[in-house]
Amino acid sequence: MFIKSLIYTSCTVIILYSALTYAQQPNSQITMLESAFYHRQYQQVTKMLNTLNDKELDAEIMAVSVSVAQNDDNKETLLNTLIKRHIDNAKVHFTAGNLWYQIKQQSNLFNKLSLVEKSNKHFIRAAELAPNNPEYLVSAAKALAIESGFWDSEKKASKAIVDRLKAMDDRYYNLALMDYLQNTQNEELALKTVASVGQHYAQDIVLIHRAANLLWTFSAKDAAQRLFTNGCLIEHIALSQLPTWRDACISSAYLALQQHGDKRRAVDAMEHLLEKERVQDEQHIEYLMLQAELYRELKQSEKARSAYLQALNLTKERSIERDVHRALAGLDDT
Repeated sequence: MFIKSLIYTSCTVIILYSALTYAQQPNSQITMLESAFYHRQYQQVTKMLNTLNDKELDAEIMAVSVSVAQNDDNKETLLNTLIKRHIDNAKVHFTAGNLWYQIKQQSNLFNKLSLVEKSNKHFIRAAELAPNNPEYLVSAAKALAIESGFWDSEKKASKAIVDRLKAMDDRYYNLALMDYLQNTQNEELALKTVASVGQHYAQDIVLIHRAANLLWTFSAKDAAQRLFTNGCLIEHIALSQLPTWRDACISSAYLALQQHGDKRRAVDAMEHLLEKERVQDEQHIEYLMLQAELYRELKQSEKARSAYLQALNLTKERSIERDVHRALAGLDDT
């Protein structure tokens, strides 16, 4: 049905907006803005931004981020304006790298390569402007590996940053190392690194999510599904990590439906995800559909029917309505 498109769509929201810190706004306003944004309450964020008398840089970044998240028609214009206005600001370049990548995920095949190049350019520039920021360095290392081309099999520029991070920050070093091992296809060291991350960073959703994706890259899909599930079931998730956490949950479900790992644990993951949802948008409907598919696979027909009907009551999309009616008819035949 829709499941392959769901796993693709989920990638469009895994953007770590660490740049969105409203240091010059009152703390209560920071919390409210971030909470609304990361819970996909974009209209609420826009209303709150409109009440701010003095638009600080972080407010500008938030406004553009909301536009991209909603896939607005003017999102690229707003992003280009932000970049031009703050051409030597590392935070803006880092944010631009993330947002151009998100726009790439929303775009057709024809535009994707140029958007990846834009994203990489801004990640690299952010690290040039703030060479001691480990988060910026992780993204720059990945960008340099992609830009290095086929003939540079060792990804030397990327490796130099990874080695530097080793002496700076173990957490960010492991993130950069996993990217590097994927780009150089070093499966043996990748599997050892994943094991180490699982042992030492079991409650860090960003590292667990990255490690699970690395396992998936090397076709260790059963192990990847288990690690995604472990990540989804982490209780304490920072606001900025919610998109990554959600992707861990649906990746667990997707792999389980592809006959990898444990479907029952995938159900636990989806139930945990849906318990924490605050909005009933298209993404929420897709989660319900994924949950229903898992219930159907496990022969839990009544739970499957309930989830399908919830999705049907919420959706305005004809394609989802057709999928639901077809699925319900299949349940009636069993």
